[in-house]
Amino acid sequence: MCDVVVELPVRDAEEAQLFGDYLSRFLHGRDLEAELWAANSDAPYVMIHSDPRSDLEMKVITFQERRAAAAFSAGWAMARTALNRKA
Repeated sequence: MCDVVVELPVRDAEEAQLFGDYLSRFLHGRDLEAELWAANSDAPYVMIHSDPRSDLEMKVITFQERRAAAAFSAGWAMARTALNRKA
């Protein structure tokens, strides 16, 4: 088992709201997977924190499973693209 770390910049309040909404939907859609992981592992399914930097906020998401990290990253890229198209 290895950590898969995903770092995502969040540039403004609208993107921060989108990130929170996307994260909630993503985790809700994986409730069963996260429960199974918790029952069979000594590591959390996912850990999330913010790393404030001088010019932006960086969201740091650590997964224990590569497929979950890849799915999260791909979904976030689509959500962010859709937001940028609306602007």
